[in-house]
Amino acid sequence: MQHIMLSERNSINAAVVFYAILFVTTLSTLVTTCYNYPLFPIQYDSLEWNRTWLITTVMDYYGACLCFCGVVLSTETSWVTGLAWVGGFCLFGSPVCCVWVLVWLLREGGSLRLEKRRDAYQTSL
Repeated sequence: MQHIMLSERNSINAAVVFYAILFVTTLSTLVTTCYNYPLFPIQYDSLEWNRTWLITTVMDYYGACLCFCGVVLSTETSWVTGLAWVGGFCLFGSPVCCVWVLVWLLREGGSLRLEKRRDAYQTSL
């Protein structure tokens, strides 16, 4: 039992580190882009402005997508199914994300609620 709790704690710590790095990376990219290439006025004729904003937008999408992937991987009953969904999210984008939400709503009785563990506050203190 102690081994399972330690393994679960290590997984949580790894996820915290991963999402903290993702947060810093996406935030710094967005702030740097906004500072160096203000969004307004839109510079249709500047290849550099458009390229930079395209890269920033793609990074922003994958930042949000990876957060969503974490939710899906932790809620799907099978790793294979979860990884298939994650592949769909990363390759085909928001239409697959919408399909997952629709399937989840129909399968789980209409709730997108994320449940807190009862011992979440006790283990963190």
